[in-house]
Amino acid sequence: MTHISTPADTRPHSDRFRGGGRERNCLAALIRSLVFVCLWGSIAGLAGTCRGQAGAEKPVAAKPSGVRVGEMLIIFGCESTVASSLVKAAGIEGHQWLGGPFIGTWHDIRGEKTLQPKRMEPLERGDFDMLLLATPHCYPSAETWSGHVGLDSTPALLCDKGVMNNPKFRLVWQSWYWPPYRKNTTVLEWKQRKDPPAGLLALEKLVDKINEKHGRKVMVISPVEEAVCKLIEMVDAGKFPGITDPSKLWFEGNMWVPGSHLRTLFAYTNVATMYGVSPVGLNPDFSTLKWGGGKSAPTDPKSFADLAPITEEQRKILQQIAWETVSKYPYAGIANTK
Repeated sequence: MTHISTPADTRPHSDRFRGGGRERNCLAALIRSLVFVCLWGSIAGLAGTCRGQAGAEKPVAAKPSGVRVGEMLIIFGCESTVASSLVKAAGIEGHQWLGGPFIGTWHDIRGEKTLQPKRMEPLERGDFDMLLLATPHCYPSAETWSGHVGLDSTPALLCDKGVMNNPKFRLVWQSWYWPPYRKNTTVLEWKQRKDPPAGLLALEKLVDKINEKHGRKVMVISPVEEAVCKLIEMVDAGKFPGITDPSKLWFEGNMWVPGSHLRTLFAYTNVATMYGVSPVGLNPDFSTLKWGGGKSAPTDPKSFADLAPITEEQRKILQQIAWETVSKYPYAGIANTK
């Protein structure tokens, strides 16, 4: 039998295991690297999950898209300026301010007989995404609406025509405040309201009927009357800076000539209802606005510059009143009543 002998390893004990130690060190380093990678991947995945959950809980609100707005019977004319300021501040694209289809004067809310077929063609064609209409005869009345107070009324017919070829059409109908004056004076006889006026309740019922017919919110109410009442209440209580007499909110006490504070309050409320966006923080420039007409008196103001100036503090309060009123009123279509 042949014996093969191998030379004995004569290295010291420490030297004999030095190579094995390097191997173990490399293996340990590899294990540590793998553990680190796995741990880091788990943390990153968990962070991504948390970010995803946070994003799900707090989604970024989509900006409202601009619409083609037809302006109808807006007597005091600050709305387009506020709308331009708001869409710019909110990054709303595609907004267009158009002249609305002619239906007559502010007292021609009398159903089909005042809606001329030729003038209604753009509305029926779908050229308007929204109509903003303001008239002192804003509430259903057999007398002022010539008996057409239901689904044969002017607002109902405008909605019928508007949705014919435009499934996103809406009608924004402004409520109106008639200031109660003492007889033969320009002094406002103000009494704080405890309940909504009967006219507003009737209008809300009509809105319900119209929207039920169309299966969605086609018609909404811009709560200008309620906003005006809140402002009058503040002034009467001495809580509105710079004005202590509610009568001074109108130009020389004339209810047909609202002052600067009321005109801008109308506009803030209307535009907030239109787009569902707060006007707080806007600083629209009304300085170039002018108005008039054949029936305006020689003493009536002919431009915004003829009205009382609005301070920054007053402007902020007016915007807050408008947004608080709109955002909490269900018939404005965006209410958060919590």
